[in-house]
Amino acid sequence: MSTEKDLKPGRFLKTRMVKEYADRFKGSPSIFVTEFSGLKNKELEELRKKLQPSATDYMIVKNALCKLALKDIKLEKIADMVDGACALGYSEGDPVLASKTLVEFAKANKSLILKGGYMDGAVITADTIKELASLPSREVLIARLVSSINAPISGLVGVFSGLLKKLLYAINEIIKKKDEAK
Repeated sequence: MSTEKDLKPGRFLKTRMVKEYADRFKGSPSIFVTEFSGLKNKELEELRKKLQPSATDYMIVKNALCKLALKDIKLEKIADMVDGACALGYSEGDPVLASKTLVEFAKANKSLILKGGYMDGAVITADTIKELASLPSREVLIARLVSSINAPISGLVGVFSGLLKKLLYAINEIIKKKDEAK
């Protein structure tokens, strides 16, 4: 078995690229596979800027090397999606925000085609990415959850404060009657 130092320069570069791809994709909970043929460099840079708030990097890949890297990290199922002028978005952040950005950009630029991807251990289709994009953001979902948890507590506080007020009125009436009796 040869080491990296024993490889020819071209082969060495390719093995380093496969390792780099694998390292980048391995730590990502979500990966989006797209086809970008027909997009200009300016449009690709615009997409990258739009993906920054969702902590998503967008990288054009060399298909054969990308497939090897995906197979190395046990993502063979999405390796089959890597075909043609392909780029991958891999995210450390909110996958819903990343999918919204990709879907909106794909609507505005017909040259960007969503192929599918990987999220939280499961392969997802382009339709799933579109469904994700229709969900509210993580922050909105958390706010809804907190308000739904808070609603019964607020109701309970209202009931107790009402009971407390009635008790105070009753005590005040008793005090008034005792004062009148004297």
